[in-house]
Amino acid sequence: MAELHMGQLLERVVRRKELNITELAKALGVQRRTMYNWFSSRVLSPEVLQRISRVIVYDFEQPEQLPTIVAPSIVDLAADFVTIKNEEYWKDRYIDLLERYSQILNSNLSEKLLDPVLT
Repeated sequence: MAELHMGQLLERVVRRKELNITELAKALGVQRRTMYNWFSSRVLSPEVLQRISRVIVYDFEQPEQLPTIVAPSIVDLAADFVTIKNEEYWKDRYIDLLERYSQILNSNLSEKLLDPVLT
């Protein structure tokens, strides 16, 4: 009987659930590289498996069975949080650009008023 490769099982579950690896990594509080390291590991610690299990709503003790999601997972909540962060980022970016544009207009106007050759 072939030995179960936990990293491959983890990767298969993540892919079957069509989870975004970047968002999953954020929800777990790790980097994407850590996710890929876990995928290549033959053995994962029980703590890591338990942590992942809670986030992706999957029971690694019964790997044959892919569960249905009964409640929004942390990945979904993390995706909503990222969307909110993006909206805030773009709002702040827009305000910053408006302020810069206003400063440029004011400086151009003051240069024209101070330079008698241009008038």
